[in-house]
This record gives sequence, C-alpha cells and structure tokens, in this order.
Amino acid sequence: MSKEHNNKWQKVHEESKQEDVATKTPESLEEQPGDVPTGPINPTYSELQQSIEELKAKADANWDKYLREVAEKDNVRKRLEQEVQKMQKYGTQKLIEALLPALDGLCQGLENSVEMNEKSFAAMRQGLELTDKMIMDALGRFGVEAINPLGEKYDPQRHEAIAMQPSEQHAVGAVMAVIQRGYILHGRVIRPARVIVVKE
Repeated sequence: MSKEHNNKWQKVHEESKQEDVATKTPESLEEQPGDVPTGPINPTYSELQQSIEELKAKADANWDKYLREVAEKDNVRKRLEQEVQKMQKYGTQKLIEALLPALDGLCQGLENSVEMNEKSFAAMRQGLELTDKMIMDALGRFGVEAINPLGEKYDPQRHEAIAMQPSEQHAVGAVMAVIQRGYILHGRVIRPARVIVVKE
C-alpha cells in the first residue's frame, strides 16, 4: 500500500470516529466507564431536622401502640383470673341447688322424729329412702353414679375389701356385704365401695 493511500485511509478513520461521537445522545454520554458519578445534593439542616421530627413522631406512635397492647393483654389476663376465681367459688352452685330439696326433707324428718312410734318410724324410713333417691338423682345429673356391688364379683378397681368371711349364700370371691357405697364421676372412681368379700 502506498503512503498516500495509507494517509487517506487514516483520515477517513478519524472522520468516522468524530461522527460517532457527534451522533451519540446525551443519555448515552452519561455514566460511561471512567466518568465521575455525580451524587445527590447534600440535604440541608432544615431537611434533616424535619426527617428527625418525622422519625420521632413515628417512634412515639409505635410506643403508644405498644403500651395500649400491653394494657389490653393485662386486662384480658385479669378478666380470665376473675372468671377462674368465680368458677372455683360458685362452680358447685347448681349441684347445691339440686341437693337443697333433699336436705329440706332430712330436716323435716329430724323434726318429726322427736315423738316416734312404730308407725311413724316406718314413715320416717320411707322418707329417708325418698331423700336418698332425691340425692342420687341430683348427683346423677352431674355425672355421679353409686357403686353398690352386693352379690357381684369383687373388683379391686372399684371395691375396697375391708374383711373376708365365709358364706353359704354367696360364691367365693363375691361381695357379701356393702359397708359403704362407692361413687363414680363420669366413669372415674372417686371413692371405691367398702365391702366384705366371701372367702373359701
């Protein structure tokens, strides 16, 4: 290649580079590699003060909300404690109300037993039996059942043997006498029946 031709080619190349720079948009000229980035304008003192006040207002609002929630939780806890105390104090009220008629019958029977003869004794026995039925009916409404296992096979889960005696009228291992009835509450034995069991 001749020297004249080489100079001509270099001139065309330089002109091409100048045209590329001229055709670039302002956006394409920004943030080119090697350019110095321009940061945000520094905030003024009044702007900083305003930001601090806004953050302080938010902090105060959040603190107030927190205190209100803590107070509400404390009130709920106190109300629950009061309800539990009421249940402990008055939870047996309905049971007592159900037993009151039976207690009234006992009081009347005791008052009428001052002057007792054979006829009045029989009437008193009937009254006591009726009172016993009233009490058991009242307890039954609260899930209580009596254990009265006379003649049944001895069950150590439900019965407490206080003695063993021979008997010709009952089979060995059967309950021949009930000294004290037992009671069950919703299927759970709360007091076993005290019994005498037949031995060989």
